[in-house]
Amino acid sequence: KQWYQRRVAITAGHYSYSPEASQTFSQRLFEYNKHWDCGPNGTVGPLFVYTGNEGPLESFYYNTGFMFEIAPAFGALILFVEHRYYGESLPFGSESFSNDGLRYLSSTQATADFAEVINHYKKSKNITQVVSFGGSYGGMLTAWMRLRYPQLVDVALAASAPLPMMARTAKPKQAFFEIVTEDFKAADERCPDIVRKGFSQLYNIVKTPGYQASVTDTFKLCKTFDVSQFNHLVGWARNAMLMMAMVDYPYPASFMGELPAWPVKHSCKMMLEEMETSGNEMRALAVGAGLLYNGTDGTKSCFNIYEDFIECADITGCGTGPEAKAWDFQCCTEFQLATPSTNVTDMFPPLEWNLDIASKYCEANYKVSPDPVDASLNYWSADFSAASNIIFSNGLLDPWHAGGVLEDVNPTVKAIIIAEGAHHLDLRGSNKDDPMSVILARNQEVALIAEWLGQKATDNFTEDDSANLVHF
Repeated sequence: KQWYQRRVAITAGHYSYSPEASQTFSQRLFEYNKHWDCGPNGTVGPLFVYTGNEGPLESFYYNTGFMFEIAPAFGALILFVEHRYYGESLPFGSESFSNDGLRYLSSTQATADFAEVINHYKKSKNITQVVSFGGSYGGMLTAWMRLRYPQLVDVALAASAPLPMMARTAKPKQAFFEIVTEDFKAADERCPDIVRKGFSQLYNIVKTPGYQASVTDTFKLCKTFDVSQFNHLVGWARNAMLMMAMVDYPYPASFMGELPAWPVKHSCKMMLEEMETSGNEMRALAVGAGLLYNGTDGTKSCFNIYEDFIECADITGCGTGPEAKAWDFQCCTEFQLATPSTNVTDMFPPLEWNLDIASKYCEANYKVSPDPVDASLNYWSADFSAASNIIFSNGLLDPWHAGGVLEDVNPTVKAIIIAEGAHHLDLRGSNKDDPMSVILARNQEVALIAEWLGQKATDNFTEDDSANLVHF
């Protein structure tokens, strides 16, 4: 057997000495050992670790083909570790999502979990080299693993990791929503105006008699629309545009929905076709947004906007299911990521979102409030000048690149830019339709990993070297 699902007992609350915190829970791991080099001469290949994101482990295991493709060249053992409070790794079972149960949910606790697992694998399997991989939030975690546990992680590849934006230490040159708008404009310059006018029509129509039937029909809603659902419907449509920009891959993919190749272009094309048919921008907006939730097959006869989209403290979306509440909580405590939309530099309705608004929401829902000062102090304030052996990769199609590390920090903290890349495209498996920019990026990543691991092997003392040391 080449892959295994394993479980390990992990401490519920690190950095605490109370009896409750010392309880353990079952954390899920996926291990793949087909290419692991553990030959009879004592050589042991490195450990490739994926630091799990805000979702079930399967979602990342089956969408991170790059690790599997390069493992043979390194003789690597592959390990995916699920993030606490996501998937099946629940510290308190069904009570994990109560306000009290969420108290041990944080990135600091998660990296401590990963450290326990990595330390166990290094000791039990005599592994001396570890490379950490992660995309998006997982990329942030991977960078922090190298920073917090350099004795455990030798190299980190952090893809699409918006660390500077999270630290709130500098205003991005481009706002998140502005980049989404630019993506649609690149598909066809008419599309942003269609979206902008579509939202405007929606705002105006709810002020007219009989709007309920019109909106219900236009957006193909499963339940009759009323004005109390207005903000949620706007969020549903906005979320669709954001997600398609994030996963604007050059081939069909199912990472965030069953989407065609270049979903931004496909959505734009659908909106233009609707304009030719009906001449109605609101209908075009509904058709374009529906692509995310209905896919190319279009099997849904209607949309339940409350199942498709959950409003939360992350204005770019929290996903669905129990994971949405966990990420909502993290955005109420640690992460304040996105900038508001303005309808001036972007195609979306004005959306104000600031610390005061977030604090009121978070206090009402979880009795907590975000602390941006704490975030900037505890996450290196986006200053990685003292770090080493970290690769930050970003795709320019990905709206999150606005908050990423886009320039080399020092000779061993490197930035790789992927011109035609969407959200951590480089971590996905190779595809015949990959643009040259991602092929070159992966080659550069492999070269850096090999170079830095090679330097560690060279720097390690041999037995002959150690004999020459003075012992005290």
